[in-house]
Amino acid sequence: MADVNSTVSNAASGVVGVIKALIVLFVFVNIVYSTGFDPIGGIVDLVNTFLDGGFAGLLALLVFLSFLG
Repeated sequence: MADVNSTVSNAASGVVGVIKALIVLFVFVNIVYSTGFDPIGGIVDLVNTFLDGGFAGLLALLVFLSFLG
């Protein structure tokens, strides 16, 4: 069972790493070229969605961030 958990954990870690790299890539491409895609605005909108939920939204944001870190 520990082998399955480590496999899933490694796969999830790889997927999160790729997503982080793509976000950084989109930010730099948007700085160099005017693409019309706004990843920083998307991140701000996501955080605002959590914060508009009040205290429960803030707790959900903290739980979401704990999974990423």
